[in-house]
Amino acid sequence: MHETSIVNSIVKTLEMEFEAEKLDKMIAIYLKVGKLSNIEPRLLHNAYTAKYPCGTKFHHVKLHIESTDIKIKCEDCNHITQIENYRFICEKCDKPSKNLIEGEEMLIHKVEFDD
Repeated sequence: MHETSIVNSIVKTLEMEFEAEKLDKMIAIYLKVGKLSNIEPRLLHNAYTAKYPCGTKFHHVKLHIESTDIKIKCEDCNHITQIENYRFICEKCDKPSKNLIEGEEMLIHKVEFDD
């Protein structure tokens, strides 16, 4: 389950970015996970919960995961299309496009602290 290594990377990134005192005040982590990222949000949440059960360092920190849609930008007409049913075709000019602009990401979007 690669979600466990993703959880480890998220926490490592936060530990590098913030001081220990600030991390102690962290109450929520907000992620954006693209539908093509090969990350299952439910499994990621389960991996986080398993790694930080009650009584551990980040057990009180809530993990919020937002799934982002797949979007392409047409190379011909520059129109941005939200993809449905994995049909990578511009909705404006009907031409196929592989110019993916959203949908593969896994981002730490926001971190919330109790100040």
